[in-house]
Amino acid sequence: MNGRRSGLESRVPKYLAIYRVLADRIAGGHYPADAPLPAQRELVEEFDVSLMTVRQAIQALEADGLLETRHGVGTFVRAPGFSYGLTGLRSLAQELVEQGIELETEVLGADLVDPPADVGARLRVPPGGRVLAVERLRGAGGSPLLLQTSYLAPGVGGRVDVERLRERSLYLVLEELGTPVREASETIRAVALTPSQAEVLGLPAGSPALLSCRLSRGDGGVPLVDDRALLVGDTAITAERAASGTELSYGPPS
Repeated sequence: MNGRRSGLESRVPKYLAIYRVLADRIAGGHYPADAPLPAQRELVEEFDVSLMTVRQAIQALEADGLLETRHGVGTFVRAPGFSYGLTGLRSLAQELVEQGIELETEVLGADLVDPPADVGARLRVPPGGRVLAVERLRGAGGSPLLLQTSYLAPGVGGRVDVERLRERSLYLVLEELGTPVREASETIRAVALTPSQAEVLGLPAGSPALLSCRLSRGDGGVPLVDDRALLVGDTAITAERAASGTELSYGPPS
């Protein structure tokens, strides 16, 4: 047998053996998230197989959500998906940490702004009032997961140490300040990334994303935070229904 094929199992289809080798490399970090896969011709030489066999392996990896093809650019390792339960009061950051994801946070900006009209209405901002807007890029393993803008109500924004948001979730910071979140309402809809959003996330303009809009309230229903979070990827929302209720989550399509 050719030495270049010594890592392939002889009793399984060639494309499946290549699939397993590439999947192991992805899982082991040899091909990190968002990294380009070697050119198909390189894989043909490495495994000493036909181009069709390599393409079969790549198609299988794409079907299982490990790779994605960006038309006109190439084939890339897909960032791992995550689920997000719509029950309970965990923040987005807490949801990710609960799933063992080592979340990285970059604070892109924190400024007093005139809130958009709908945000001002939800936060009960008086005419001419301003709010603290904090924009954060959240990711894992160097790959972006979400772009989040949090508008903090006037009575809250002035008390938040923005630097702490690099290490802790906003919900935890609010709890430490004695203004814990007691309830929240959230809507999620599919959107396409604008050019400016796509540039920050390192994706092509028009890429699919989910937009989560969440209003978090404290004691007595007092509004605390109006969040806008863009979650990247072709994510699907699923529901588990039972007589006792419905549990919703989202994650990579099956």
